[in-house]
Amino acid sequence: MNRNSEQISKYYITNSTYCLISQPNSDKVFTVILDKHGKTTMSFPPLRVIRHTCTLNGSTFEATTQQAREFLGHNRHKVPIMVAYNFGDPCVVFPLFSPHSKQNIWVTVNAIINIEEMNESTLVTFVDGTEQIFPVHLKSFNQQYVRAVLYYKNLILQRKALI
Repeated sequence: MNRNSEQISKYYITNSTYCLISQPNSDKVFTVILDKHGKTTMSFPPLRVIRHTCTLNGSTFEATTQQAREFLGHNRHKVPIMVAYNFGDPCVVFPLFSPHSKQNIWVTVNAIINIEEMNESTLVTFVDGTEQIFPVHLKSFNQQYVRAVLYYKNLILQRKALI
């Protein structure tokens, strides 16, 4: 994470992405992106980045959400979604809050190597040692993470069945 935070106009989510953090600022919501290259800011909300990545991969946010609900159950509200396949590996992200919330944070499953409780929040360590504190209780984070991992494993099994 050597580079300073810079502002960009386009971003494509991959398995090198760690998380997308909403940053409300008066009447606009920005996205802080943490990935293996550092920290970047976009002048769009995270859901727009998610939708853009889904579209680039020939799908929609609604279709990927529906696919996850078919596996996890239709009554689920905050389902993980697959936004891309990176060299045959599903890129699964999960929301910590409502996907449409101005405070929502999206986290990439494959980027996480450790999760710890930190007071009323959750401390996550990513694959390069970068740490990020998320304003959500550990129990809630773990529930979302487990659902995302189960969904990820299901996608891997589906892919192997096709080969």
